[in-house]
Amino acid sequence: MTESKTPKPRSLAEWPYPLPTLPPDRYWAEPNDADGQAQASPLFCAETTDPFDLYSYRVTRVLHSSKTAYQQITVADSASYGRILLLDGAIQSSEDDEELYHEMLVQPAMLLHPNPRDVLIIGGGEGATLREVLAHRTVRRATMVDIDQEAVEVCRNLLPSWHRGAFDDPRTELKFADGREFLEQNEDLWDVVVIDVVDMLDNGPAQALYTRQFYELLRARLRPDSIVVLQGLEFSFLDHEGHAALFRTLGSIFPFVTSYTVTIPSFLAPWGFLIASGWLDMRDVSARAVNRAAEQKLGPDWLAHLTGEFLLGCMSYDKETEFLLSLPGPILEDGVAFVPPPEILDTWPLDARFPALEG
Repeated sequence: MTESKTPKPRSLAEWPYPLPTLPPDRYWAEPNDADGQAQASPLFCAETTDPFDLYSYRVTRVLHSSKTAYQQITVADSASYGRILLLDGAIQSSEDDEELYHEMLVQPAMLLHPNPRDVLIIGGGEGATLREVLAHRTVRRATMVDIDQEAVEVCRNLLPSWHRGAFDDPRTELKFADGREFLEQNEDLWDVVVIDVVDMLDNGPAQALYTRQFYELLRARLRPDSIVVLQGLEFSFLDHEGHAALFRTLGSIFPFVTSYTVTIPSFLAPWGFLIASGWLDMRDVSARAVNRAAEQKLGPDWLAHLTGEFLLGCMSYDKETEFLLSLPGPILEDGVAFVPPPEILDTWPLDARFPALEG
C-alpha cells in the first residue's frame, strides 16, 4: 500500500477573493483537500443500522475500537465531520455538529424551567449532555447514569471537546447503572430529566427506557414543575413509526407533550426530540421568552445554534408529517414487542385533474 502526497494547501493570504473579518471567537481554516484525500488509500466506517441502505464515513484514522460488555464502540477521525463516535455501527455524535444536537436536546427544558437545581441524565456517555446542563448556574447537582463505564471512559479520554471537563465538575455525580433500576432504587426528586440513550425500539434491553411503565416510574420522581426531554429517534414523514409511538406513549402519562425535529448533518437525517411535563404547553411559549431566558441564564456567547425562533420553527411540520403524528396507534409497553404499523400509501386516480382546471 502506497501513501500518496496531498497537494500543499493554499495560504489564506493567497485566497483569490477577500475574506471578511470574523468575530473574536471565530477563525478561518483551510478546508480539507478533497483531491488529496481521494488519492489516499480509502478507509471507511460504515453505518449499518439501516436494513436496506449502507452509509459510509470516510475516516483518516481509527483511534479506538473495542467491544464492551454492552456494545461495540468506535472512535475515528472523519474527513467530513471531524471526530465521530459510533456504537454498534450507528453514529452517535460528531465533533462538527454535536453542539447542535446537544443544545437542542438539553436547552429547551433547561431554559424553560424556572429554576433547575437537580438534573438527572440517563445515558449521555460522551459528557456533552452533562456539559450543557452544567452551563446553568442554578444547577447544584447533575446526576448522570450510564450503564457502560468502559464506553464512558473512552469518551472521557478521546472526546475532550464534547465534555470540556464536565466529568470533573464538583456538581457532577456519575453513576454506572441501568437507568431504570436507578430510578426504582432511588427516590430523589428531579427538576429536569434528560434521556439520551441509544435509539433502539428493537425489543432489546434499551426499550425498557421507552415504555409507559418507565415513564410512570419517572413521573413519580418529578417535582411539580419538572420537565422531561428525550431524544426521539429519526423522524420525518418517511420514517415516523418509532417517534410517533414514543409521542403517544409519553402522552399517556404527561398532559403536555411536544415533538420537534432538527436535521443533524452527520446523522444524514432529521432527528426527533420530545419534551413532556405536567404544566408546560409549548404552544404558549414565545421566541422572545426563549431568547430572554437564554440571555439571562447563559449569557450571549454560550449557545452556538439555539434561538427562540429556531426552536419554535423546529416544532412546525409539513402537512404529511402532522397527519402521521396525529394518528392513533399502539404505545410502548413492558414485555410487549413493538410492531410498527404498516405503511400508508397515497392513491392517485389516473384521471386526476390539476386544481387550476377544476370548475
